[in-house]
Amino acid sequence: MLEIVRWNKPKKPTLADLQHLLDAQGLEYELYSDRPGTKYGRHKHPFDDFIVIVTGKMKLITDAQQWLLKPGDRLDLPANTSHSAEMIGKEEVRYLSAAK
Repeated sequence: MLEIVRWNKPKKPTLADLQHLLDAQGLEYELYSDRPGTKYGRHKHPFDDFIVIVTGKMKLITDAQQWLLKPGDRLDLPANTSHSAEMIGKEEVRYLSAAK
């Protein structure tokens, strides 16, 4: 099941904060970045995908719904879920991505 976990702490997350969360779950990840306006058309992955936003905003769209992800937000996307994404705003979007 697709799940969004929102950052709910008063202080803005740092890259180290977010890396620590993924490390604690035993996930291996990479840091990616996209320019504002970058779009990824409809696609799916044969693996579970975990994305945590470090900076910027990403709009994620599935057949059922769309979400605006902000710094600290985590998306757990099950394998074979059809989705698209767009980088929103004027700030570079940096995110950690882990597959399982």
